Amino acid sequence: MSDAGILKLTTNLQRITTPFDVIGDMAEGKTVLNVGAVGGIEGYLPDSKEVWLHHRLCKAGREVVGIDIDTDSINYAARYGYIIEPINCETMKIDTRFDLIVMSDVIEHVNAPVLAIENLLSHLTPAGHLIITTPNGTAGNVALRSLFRRRVHVFNDHVAIYYPEHFQVICNRLKCCLEAIYMFDHIDKRCLETRVKSYLFKVLTGISPRLASSMMVIIAKT
Repeated sequence: MSDAGILKLTTNLQRITTPFDVIGDMAEGKTVLNVGAVGGIEGYLPDSKEVWLHHRLCKAGREVVGIDIDTDSINYAARYGYIIEPINCETMKIDTRFDLIVMSDVIEHVNAPVLAIENLLSHLTPAGHLIITTPNGTAGNVALRSLFRRRVHVFNDHVAIYYPEHFQVICNRLKCCLEAIYMFDHIDKRCLETRVKSYLFKVLTGISPRLASSMMVIIAKT
């Protein structure tokens, strides 16, 4: 069978340990839009704000705007002094242009992902970047569960799963540049069992980045 029709990535897969440090470095001194800013907020506020992405962006960026559509979580954030705008990234039309837009674990939730990315790109400065993190479709835990005929875990609000190649297709369609793809693993520290499993999958990622639980893509507007 010919592979002439198989899409090839324009950038190599890179393994990374701390993706949010990369995001923080890219946000330093920049104007930043954080999409889906209140995701998981009750696990961060009030006691763990230092590891909350939006708090870290606020410390790094020159000007940071957070948006989300979860009204209850927006109100929860406001109780602790964080103002998050009730705006949908798929339909927003605002005058501000940003140096950096961060969309962390959001793309798998949206109704129209390509249109959402296109809209976000229109809100970037000419030299701006869009960062997207999302679960990886070929994660080691998915592969092993499939191999042993175990039920694959799907979160009840996820409507899509992605390979790196999907972002290449999206960039090709929107005529933007897929600058980098980083593969990484979250360490689940809820208990000893989940922690051991997380480190096991991290070992698998060392064998092949394709087995990482998550990915981060960096897209340049031009």
